[in-house]
Amino acid sequence: MKILSYIYKYKISIIGVLLLCLGFFILKYDSLDIYIRPFTQIFLMGSSKGKDVLFFVLMGSMMFLSPLFISDGYIRNKLNYFKDFEDWKGNDFLKRAIILVILAYILGIILEIWLRIYFNVSIFTTFVSLVPNPTSSSILHSHIFKSVLGPFISSVVTVPSGVHVGTSLLNYVPSLGLLIILIFPLVYIIGLFSIGERREYHRVIIIFSISTTLIGLIDGGLLSTPALVGLSGIIGMYSLKMPFSFKNLINPSLVIAFLIIFRVVLGILGSNTDYYEITVIGSSENIDLNDYSIISIERQNGKMIFHISNQYNEMVLLNDLSRYLEGKSDGFFISGNFFSYFSSSDT
Repeated sequence: MKILSYIYKYKISIIGVLLLCLGFFILKYDSLDIYIRPFTQIFLMGSSKGKDVLFFVLMGSMMFLSPLFISDGYIRNKLNYFKDFEDWKGNDFLKRAIILVILAYILGIILEIWLRIYFNVSIFTTFVSLVPNPTSSSILHSHIFKSVLGPFISSVVTVPSGVHVGTSLLNYVPSLGLLIILIFPLVYIIGLFSIGERREYHRVIIIFSISTTLIGLIDGGLLSTPALVGLSGIIGMYSLKMPFSFKNLINPSLVIAFLIIFRVVLGILGSNTDYYEITVIGSSENIDLNDYSIISIERQNGKMIFHISNQYNEMVLLNDLSRYLEGKSDGFFISGNFFSYFSSSDT
């Protein structure tokens, strides 16, 4: 009976250990991918198992540590020695986590815009860094912070070849981007303190939301699926009042709806439907793109600018150019065409 009582008391921590084990198993072996991916794809939208591993490690570790941070937990009681925190409740911490996360998301967008201003290209372009391997980033799906944290992740664990850590972008990130090294663990810790006096299933929701929010920070940015899922969770839990009323969820729902609409509007407004503009930087030789329907070619301040027919699917063209230009240039920018996903499917 004592064992069953212990298991019931620490069931969240036990589940956390199981999730941690699952995360490390997925990192080392591929046999579970076909079973795990259909589930995580819903809220992570990952193209590799990297996001799956990160999700299970983040959520598992937070669940394992959570008993230390609840209202009568060891670490929470230690924090009460500081008078400024003595009266803080879970929502006081959660409010700080939300503010910190939103500021980090905004910083990521600013860094994306700065990069394009520096190279004098449209802010709606996707940048692909090719050294040492292709890594893309854009305002709609940013990998800026991933490139900063990538070296740290690689130094802790051996990253499988199929998992991209985004280090190719690091040379293009201003020193301000290093703030993510401080922000990431701060959100993690503040998120743990925010579980406070909440019911167990509310704690799990917050841990899930913080985990997906952190993933959105480093892989996707503000307008990515993990970010939208995570933000909806933490803003929703912050707005939740007891007794429960759907009115409490109106404002969080409006925020998420606005971000979803904003993403679609940016995709449409940023589309160049006349042609694709390809700006190649750091080319070591004359680039020959004659396999594509070229409209014009221009050299400008060490860059090669190609205008290519709009007959191609944007993603297919981006991937083809990444393979072709790798080893021939440092990287390239490509304009977007939201409508190409509906009108064309091949190159």
